[in-house]
Parts: sequence; structure tokens; C-alpha cells
Amino acid sequence: MTLVKNAMLQRWNRIDESWRFAIAAFLIARLFYFLWAWVIFTIQPVAIQNFELSGEPILSIFKLRNSEAHVYLREVKGETLTFQSLDREHLLDQQTGSVWDMSTGTAIQGELKGIALSPARTTPADLFPYHGTRKYPGARLALWQRFDANWYISIAENGYGSIPGDVHFPPLYPLTIRFLQPIFGSVFLAGLFLSHLATFYALKLLYDVFLQWGERTIARRSVLFFVIYPTFFFCFSAYSEPVFLVASLLALREMKSQSWLWAGFWIFCAILIRLQGVALLAPMAFLLWRDQPFLRKAAHWGGSIVAGSSGLLYLYLRSLQSSGNTIPLAEAELHARLVPPWQAYGYAIQTIFSGSATFIDILNWVVVTLVAVLLVAGWRTIPLEYNLFTVFSLLASVVRMVDTQPLNSMLRYSLTFFPIFFILGMAGENPRLRRLIIYTSIPLNLYLSGQFFIWGWVA
Repeated sequence: MTLVKNAMLQRWNRIDESWRFAIAAFLIARLFYFLWAWVIFTIQPVAIQNFELSGEPILSIFKLRNSEAHVYLREVKGETLTFQSLDREHLLDQQTGSVWDMSTGTAIQGELKGIALSPARTTPADLFPYHGTRKYPGARLALWQRFDANWYISIAENGYGSIPGDVHFPPLYPLTIRFLQPIFGSVFLAGLFLSHLATFYALKLLYDVFLQWGERTIARRSVLFFVIYPTFFFCFSAYSEPVFLVASLLALREMKSQSWLWAGFWIFCAILIRLQGVALLAPMAFLLWRDQPFLRKAAHWGGSIVAGSSGLLYLYLRSLQSSGNTIPLAEAELHARLVPPWQAYGYAIQTIFSGSATFIDILNWVVVTLVAVLLVAGWRTIPLEYNLFTVFSLLASVVRMVDTQPLNSMLRYSLTFFPIFFILGMAGENPRLRRLIIYTSIPLNLYLSGQFFIWGWVA
């Protein structure tokens, strides 16, 4: 037995350090979310919400074990009732103590026995948007089939045009999912596999980059802060962030080695995964300029043409849609438009001071502000091309303003601003700051991922 252990240890030690660290970080993070998803599934098998929407007092019900959803009006005989879960199939209203069947909305016991709740104008599809995709039957994995994952799955299954506004999502990620679908027999499973694989590789690439910038301890701490970041859980759903992160890291690596055609190829991929990929054009232009003579080499033009063609391809794709909105200055279906960055930031501050901001709105504002502060604080520490990538990534994310939510999804988008995690890693040299980062990130991670599992909008 000892010989076997020694042999395994020797094989492990022969693996490159960055791969070993990536394997350990990936497995620990995946186990963490597996256990946390099991906890959520156990303690809250049914998500019950009482709220008002468009003037309607609404009761929404979502059963995690089979993805069954219902939306009812809470008004009965002129009185607005408030419901809570009694068990996995029944509700209890606080006003009369009557027991209600979740699936039918009918009172089966108590003062209101025999009365049925009316359906709301808001439908289950409005609150739990699967966008026509099939709900995955496996209850534990189905916890990850939420929000944008369903946009990507729908595009992979049906192509563009089946959902108004789906052309906002570039094609490469859903196309790759579609390519992998025959292997897994499910578009959703293919998306999960792709995101998991990309997350694993991104951890390795991040460690390599951070190790170039600083000591081993700081590199490890920086990757750790990335893994415990409050929205890291999106990397394990069918979202494009980890795939985009890999393309961005590879593009920057190729730029540094002056492999311009490969750099152009990875920028091409990044833009067709997320529009934020246009931020990579800034560091490429800077490094091309440093590689004198500027634009006098065939590789300069080749890489630039390959990188730029992705934008033209995306605009051509938009031109094929019936809306005729080729340049995405405004997207009415998504309540989004392009504005100067200070306007989006000011709108967020205005919303906060008006008292109408949600907790997520406040977190989005905090993240944007924190990224800006960290950029300034670490400007001289991070290579300029990486700073340019972060600056233009932030601008590309902020200029798109969603009227219904200030600084929409910045909690999630900031996952890809990877240089800020190295700055946090350096700040973590101070024990008090290190504890502050850890003790803030982990509880927020638990809260936001838990809300995500029960269809709470978190980013």
C-alpha cells in the first residue's frame, strides 16, 4: 500500500505545478458547489415568493425537484393573502391558516376550502424563462439551468430568431455547444461540460500569468480570490464567461510572444463569444505599435484582419434579422441601449439615492467602483497591455445600459476582469485585508449562488 501511495505521489509531483494547482482548485470548488446545491435542494425544495409585479399581487411557486412552476394572484375576496410553504405540495396562508394545493392553487382545508386562486397575467415563462428549451430532468443538475444558460441553449437548439433579442448573444459559444451535443445527448449537458472544461483550463492559465507577475504565494492567493469571488459559480453553469476568459488569456499570451496570427485568431474567438472581446483590440494595437516597424510586417496585417473580421461577421449576422437593427445602439427587446459610461454610472447612483435600488443594484455599483479603484491602485504593477484590456473591458460593459437595472450584471461581467484578482492578491499580503476579502466573498458567494439555484436574479 505504501509503495502504491509513493508511486502516485511521484506521478503527482511530476505534473507541472500550474496544472496541479488548477486541478486542486477546480475539484475543491466543484465539491463546494455540489454540497451547497445539495443543501439548498434539501432545505428549500420549493421556492415560494410573495410580491407585486405590474400592479398585481403575485404568488410564484417553483419546485426544484421537477422544475414545475405556477404563478397565481394572491387576492381572495378582496384580501391579499401571504403564503408560506407547508410541505413540498402544500401552502399555508398567514391570514386564515387555510391549506392550499400548490399544483392547482385550490384551498383543500380551512376557512377558504374550495376556493381557487386565479392565474396571474404574469406567466411562469415570464418569471422562469426557459425560452422554449427543454427542462433538464435531473433535479440536481437542473439547478444550473437558469437565465442566460437558456438563451444559449435555445440558440444552440433552434438557431437565431426563435426569441426576440437573441442576436445579442454572439454565435461561437452556442455553436460549440451544438457541436458537442451529439456526444452528450443533451444541449444543456454539452454546455455544462464546455464551461467546466474552460473553467479548469482558465485556472491553469491564470496561475501561469499571475506567477509571471509576482511570487508564488501571491499567485496562489490571487487564484484563490478568483475562485471564492461572489459570482464564480456562473463558471459551472452553461454561461460563456469561462470560455471567454480562456480565449482572452490565450490572445494576450500570443500577443506577448508576437504570434500575431494566433493572437488575431483568439481575439476573433473572444469577440464571437462575448462582445466584450473588442477590449482585446486595445492591447493588440499597443503591442503591434511596440513591435517596430509598426504595420510593416505581414503578420501585423494578418493578425489584425483576422481579429477585426469577427466584428464584421457579427454585424452581418445581426443584419440578417428582421429588426434591421444591425448596429446594436438600442435593443428594445432587452430594454438596453448604448450610452456614455458616465451616464450609466450616474443612473446607478441616482437609483441608489432614490431608494428604489435593490441589493443587487447596489452590489453592481460597488463592483464597478471597486474595479476602478483597483485599476488605479495596481496600474504600475500590472503590464500595460493587461491594464488596457481591463479598462476597455470595463468600458465595454458599462456603456450598455439596461433601463430596468443600473450597471446590469456587472457582478458577473467582472469575473473576466482577471488582472484585478492579482491586485487583490497583493492586497491580501495584509492580514486584515486578506480576512476582509475572504469573509466578504464567501458569504456573498453562498447567498448569490443559493438565490441563483431558486431562480433569484443575482447578475
